[in-house]
Amino acid sequence: MIDKVREWLAKNPSTGWVLALLIAVASVGLYYFRSGGESDVYSPESMREELTVRFTDTGETIKIPRGRLDRMLRDRKTLDPAEGITNPATGKPTGFLVDEDEWSGMLNRIKTERDAFRSGQAGSAPLGGATTAPPK
Repeated sequence: MIDKVREWLAKNPSTGWVLALLIAVASVGLYYFRSGGESDVYSPESMREELTVRFTDTGETIKIPRGRLDRMLRDRKTLDPAEGITNPATGKPTGFLVDEDEWSGMLNRIKTERDAFRSGQAGSAPLGGATTAPPK
């Protein structure tokens, strides 16, 4: 059987090259989609991304790495979209991302992951399953 395939490919080398190209494209596609591509929210590059936070009480804006903001939100007992991060100047929770969609998306993602963890479906946990339990 394999001898017949070899003979056929020897007579039609372009078909062999097309087949090899298809296998290579499929391999690259599988790698890209299985690894999350560039949209992996837990990739080191994403966690180092600087986000802009504006404090509503002082109007001051700061840049903060996504990973640090994510950790600040995860350390909270409850996630209230109306409660921002603490302003170091006033001690009040008035800091919100300038991008409102990003803020609500981050809170929803953390809430969904907490709910999955609590219900025992933490198999899709970030960082290879190394999730700490949410504070009680």
